[in-house]
Amino acid sequence: MRPEVLAGIERELRQQADSEGIVHFVVGVAVFRGGKLLVVRRVADDWHGGMYELPGGGVESGESFAECVERELYEETGLRVRRITDVLGGFDYATRTKSRVRKYSFVVETEPGEVSLAPGEHDQFQWIDADSLDNLPMAEDMRAAVFALVTTHPAR
Repeated sequence: MRPEVLAGIERELRQQADSEGIVHFVVGVAVFRGGKLLVVRRVADDWHGGMYELPGGGVESGESFAECVERELYEETGLRVRRITDVLGGFDYATRTKSRVRKYSFVVETEPGEVSLAPGEHDQFQWIDADSLDNLPMAEDMRAAVFALVTTHPAR
């Protein structure tokens, strides 16, 4: 996806969220290899400890969604984004400190490389498909997002 197209999509997403009173954003990053999706497991003593999720995190002040996608994927997995190929609709949830956060998922292509998890944040990763999704502990909103990814983006 060209940077100017991505910037236009971000403007629209932010305007829509702003009209709904949402000012906090989180990105999830979908990486496919060999038709399987990368998920990471949160360390046991963290929020949603032991649950699998997409790599990702909070968009910092002044940071674009694309910059956050690149930063979070690298920080959490050691993988570098080659390009963002798709942006998926968001869902809202509450955190310990924020009453409403909107999370968007971005499908990316990465540079070649091995996954290297950030210590203290995630302790395991798996490459999954739709058949293995039911066996993983996962928050229901994340399960729905991951299910949509593995069923609509097969064999990447």
